Amino acid sequence: MSEYALFLPLQKHFFMRKIYAVGEAIYDIIFKNNKPIDAKVGGAMINSSVSLGRLGVPIDYVGDTADDVVGHIMSDFLVENHVNVDYFSHYPDSKSRLALAFIDDLNAPKYSFYKINTPHKIKLKFPDVQEDDIILFGSFYGIKAEVRGQLVDFLLEAKKRNAIIIYDPNFRVNHSSLLSTVLPFIEDNIRLADIVKASNEDYHLIFGLNSFEEVVERLAPLKTKNLIYTKNAEGIDYLQNKTQRHIEVRKLEPISAVGAGDSFNAGIIYYLYLHQITKSLIDSMSVDQWREMLIMADLFASNVLMSTDNYISKEFANQLINKDK
Repeated sequence: MSEYALFLPLQKHFFMRKIYAVGEAIYDIIFKNNKPIDAKVGGAMINSSVSLGRLGVPIDYVGDTADDVVGHIMSDFLVENHVNVDYFSHYPDSKSRLALAFIDDLNAPKYSFYKINTPHKIKLKFPDVQEDDIILFGSFYGIKAEVRGQLVDFLLEAKKRNAIIIYDPNFRVNHSSLLSTVLPFIEDNIRLADIVKASNEDYHLIFGLNSFEEVVERLAPLKTKNLIYTKNAEGIDYLQNKTQRHIEVRKLEPISAVGAGDSFNAGIIYYLYLHQITKSLIDSMSVDQWREMLIMADLFASNVLMSTDNYISKEFANQLINKDK
């Protein structure tokens, strides 16, 4: 099967549904050998949003930044990539978040984060979610005290309305000192989600676990139905309907891993959107559908791994869009 055979042309008869990504807006400055080599609009949910926007799906980014030069660069970039910014708040008299990403000899990033500097109370604008809309959330926004109450209220209402909720904790080592405080928040987020995706590094940092079997056992009390466990070149483990499975992935020599996991998430969402998988259908997805979805997600991640971008390339997106024309 061609790797593009998993993609279907967008159809005019698609039922109306929206996709929302909720998370930090961060301007990434990327270093190699201690020298800046690039700068990107980033943040996990922005990375996912841009990948989806380039594919022409109805994606809204939900987050906040400062009303400064960096904040306007981020807004303009999202609009240029077909991401709706109606729920992107900008605070006056403030400074936007920055992240310094230091790429090591294995092309893996290590981060140093600089928080938003604002005298204003953190306040997000949330959309009116409908049934079968898709919500992606996670990273530090998922456990951040300043937005926690607002976010949980939004997610509970979305769950009540039968939206699909996808959670990626995307936990960073520099947040390890906060783990005892935020662990209950991470567990609550897992309970709320229909699909939980995280890397083996995430599960090790959060729970101190080193295998998929240990993770499944640890999360069993949280009633996790659909669990995805990525292991870089060692493949993907997943749990669906209480059954554990594994798929292999292509071996690559990555240029940069920044944004690869975020575009993996975009690939999951794109599959659900293209194939019209509703919330009621997730639990009945076949083994073949799960395999196709994860292969698609890995294809997205691979495209990002082989570039210095945080999102799938426009060329890759156009190939997928134009495949059946």
